[in-house]
Amino acid sequence: MSKTDGASDVARCGFRRCREPLPPPGPRGGRPYEFCPDRTWPGGKSCKQLTAAEQALREALGEDAVPTAALREAGEAFGSAAAAVSEPLRALSNALDAITARLQQEVTAAVTRAETAELAVRDAERQRDAALATATEAQEAVRDAAVKVEEAEQAQAVAETAAQEAVHARSVAQLDQARAEAAAAAIGEQAEKSAADAAAQRARADDLAGQLSSRAEELSARTAERDAAQAALQEFQHQAKTLERILTTQKTELTGELENIQGQLRQSEVRTQNLIAEHHTRDTELRTRLGEAHAELAGVGGQLEAVRTQLSESAARHKQLTALLSRVRRRALAAAAEPPTALRDDLLTILLDDTPAAETSEHQD
Repeated sequence: MSKTDGASDVARCGFRRCREPLPPPGPRGGRPYEFCPDRTWPGGKSCKQLTAAEQALREALGEDAVPTAALREAGEAFGSAAAAVSEPLRALSNALDAITARLQQEVTAAVTRAETAELAVRDAERQRDAALATATEAQEAVRDAAVKVEEAEQAQAVAETAAQEAVHARSVAQLDQARAEAAAAAIGEQAEKSAADAAAQRARADDLAGQLSSRAEELSARTAERDAAQAALQEFQHQAKTLERILTTQKTELTGELENIQGQLRQSEVRTQNLIAEHHTRDTELRTRLGEAHAELAGVGGQLEAVRTQLSESAARHKQLTALLSRVRRRALAAAAEPPTALRDDLLTILLDDTPAAETSEHQD
């Protein structure tokens, strides 16, 4: 439930160490805020989380077992330790994230370049294979042309033999010879052209081989870069593991400090319990002494009552004596001109009249 300021009725944060004014609900209304919605404490904890942690600590250790001062000191010590560690950890985490992103970018770029080089090498190999296939085809064409030349020569021989055998076939043989010569010339031209094509294909194959060699060197360089990037990544992973061990050690130390603080809290609880027991003992002793004092006061009250009675009786006697003295004085003043005998008789009469009352008072005393 939200705490309010009694003077201005402004809703304030429910966390005891905060108590800052809370913002009003939104334009659509809704449930009012109980804790600061945006404020954070060292360690990234909100007011609501710290309140829940404090309540959990009180429930775990007991409501009366956690002194406020000790709890505040423990909270401040833990908050200071968390604040001292959080900033270096945050900076270290940011640096690690930046290094990781940069290394990942470099590794990705190196892998991309290596893949591009491998694709280029594959293209060069395909072009070389195509050139070699073309050269092979040209060589086969040359061999075919040579075979055709041999066949033409054989045909020419057959024609000459036929010319010798039959004169009427001479014209046919000459015609066949002319055809054979034309075919041989055409085949020769085709062979020369095929040889030129084969030379061009060989030159292209050599060029592709050079490109393949350069691409292989580039691939080797890219592979070296990739290996260097992998080595850097392994070094980074090693550093990350080292930092993780350091963080684990710091966490262990902080846990030890927290356990020490909890031990101090338990010792404070024991001291508090001892003080409470001592207080109960003293309270019992004081109650006993108070009873004795009441008894003594009762006795003193009785004595005081007796003294009051005596004082009352003394006052009565004093009053009687005062009246007697007043009568004697008046009689003495009135008998200034009378004989002493009459004065003495009157005084004796006055004194004898008051004697029984005086004796009664003495017996009562």
